Amino acid sequence: MNRILMAALLTASAFNSQAATPQINVGTMFDYMQANSTQLLKRVRNSGGATAFVRVEISRMHFDASGEITETPVDAAALARSEPGAQGLIASPSRMIVPANNGQQATRLVFRGNRDSEQYYRIRFVPVVPEKGEFSLTQEQSEEYKKSISAGVNVFTGYGTMVFVAPTDARYDTHADAHQVRNQGNATVVLENLRQCAIARPDNCSKGTRVHLFPGQAHILNHAPEQFSRYQLIEGGATREFDSRR
Repeated sequence: MNRILMAALLTASAFNSQAATPQINVGTMFDYMQANSTQLLKRVRNSGGATAFVRVEISRMHFDASGEITETPVDAAALARSEPGAQGLIASPSRMIVPANNGQQATRLVFRGNRDSEQYYRIRFVPVVPEKGEFSLTQEQSEEYKKSISAGVNVFTGYGTMVFVAPTDARYDTHADAHQVRNQGNATVVLENLRQCAIARPDNCSKGTRVHLFPGQAHILNHAPEQFSRYQLIEGGATREFDSRR
C-alpha cells in the first residue's frame, strides 16, 4: 500500500470520535481445505471507527489421545523460501490494513508441502497498534494512529479460527445408525445442524449444533427414547441428510 493511501486512511481515522477503535469480523470460525485444493480466501471486515492493522499468525494444532491440544508455530519464513522439507499453511499477506466503517481486506491461506494425513491449523487475526516500520508506517504515521484511537486502549479484540486441511488422498467412510456415527475414513466429517426431535412431533426439535468427527472417532447420538436425531452429514464437498429413525 503506497504512502499516499496510508496517509488518507490515517487521516480518516483521526476525524472519528476519540472513542474510535477497530472492530474486526473474520466470518466463520471453521474453514475446510478440500483434498483437491491448496488455498482458501479469508476476508476480514472492520465495522469500527478506526483503521485496523491486523497481524495474521498461524500455528499447527496437534491432538493427543486424550484430546489435549498443543500448538507449534508455523515457520512462515521457511515456507516463503520453499526450503526442502518445509510444510504447512502460510498467509499471504500476513499483515493487513483494513479501512474503518465496514472496510474489508482479504488474505489467502496457502498450503505448501506434503499432505499424507489430515492437518489442523489455528489462524489468529490480531489487531495491533503498529510500530515504526511495521505495515510500512513511518514513525510519524505510527504516532498519529496511536493518537487517533481511544485513549488507554492497549488490547484490541482478536479472533482465532481453525482450518481443517484434508489429505490429498482423502477417503470418506462414515457409518451411521440409530445410536452412533463412526468415522472410519481419514478425514474429518461434520454433523451439521444436529438436533434431537420428538417422535410424536417431528418438527419439535432442539437447537442445532455442529459436531466435528475426527478420523477414527465415534459420536453417540444422545437422544431420549421418545426422540430421534436429525442432521446433515458433510463429507468433503458432499452433504447427505440423516434421520436416526431410518
